[in-house]
Amino acid sequence: MRGLVGYDARMKFAQDHINSKYVIEACEPGRIQVASQIFSHNMLIMPERLLQPWEVTSMDELSTRQLHALATHEPDVIILGTGQHQVFPHPSLFKPLMQAGIGWEVMPTDAACRTYNILHGEDRRVLAALIL
Repeated sequence: MRGLVGYDARMKFAQDHINSKYVIEACEPGRIQVASQIFSHNMLIMPERLLQPWEVTSMDELSTRQLHALATHEPDVIILGTGQHQVFPHPSLFKPLMQAGIGWEVMPTDAACRTYNILHGEDRRVLAALIL
């Protein structure tokens, strides 16, 4: 599989049976490939839409206002990709998600991309908020 420039994946990044334009095809530090396009900025991705760029540039900037805005998309679960390293925001920030009954996970962005594809393949309403 050929993906990102200079990137030769030994294994496909997404399952073949996912019937959606918004599947993450490849991920490496600073770049994500979706629908044969390479993006080098933070983004929000859902099975039915790609919202980019995302204004959050680091987990230090994440606020309850931004999480409330993510909740308005009504996903079942939000996957927060925190960059190359896992960074846990203060638990109080997640109040809007708890009030809306939305689950969330926090993980490095490469793991968030894989998790997004898995949940998308299970026909879950997933939103991935990805910091590159």
